[in-house]
Amino acid sequence: GCVLYVGQAFPRRHLKETMLAFERIAPEFKNLKLIAIGYDKYKPLVIEKLKNEINGRLGQEAIIHKDYVSEKELAELYQNAKAVVYISSKEAFGLPPLEALAYGTIPVVADSEVTQEIFGDNAFFTKDFSVEEIASAIKDALRNQEKRNQILQSREEILKKYTWPVHTDRFLKILKSISQP
Repeated sequence: GCVLYVGQAFPRRHLKETMLAFERIAPEFKNLKLIAIGYDKYKPLVIEKLKNEINGRLGQEAIIHKDYVSEKELAELYQNAKAVVYISSKEAFGLPPLEALAYGTIPVVADSEVTQEIFGDNAFFTKDFSVEEIASAIKDALRNQEKRNQILQSREEILKKYTWPVHTDRFLKILKSISQP
């Protein structure tokens, strides 16, 4: 199995901390990998070097990083992942956690007003962006079967609020309200 990260690697999305957090929990989850998909946008670039250092310390290829995968491969990764980690300190609304739910995968997200509004209690949340907190949230997401089941049972409720027709209707209402004098 794997823990999945999807999206460009900006500092605000905390892939670096996620990788270091994964290094901490890796000894407990022997066959688990962290697969990160997305371009390194750190300045200077850090992801490839950090991946090699961590894999060296762990003595195995525990972290895999790819800039890009096909839609088909991404769908398979979502389906087979044990959890999707999307810990963003800026943009509140990220698609990967919702895509994860659509594929029956558990989201791990930063605790914010927006993530609380979207997921309610149906995600694993990090209280901050520290390596310790991220490691703790990932470990909980992998171990807490009761909460995993609860999230999967609630996923359709969450997802139906974010279908295209719902968004289109909202968008058209906004446009009408703006265009009326």
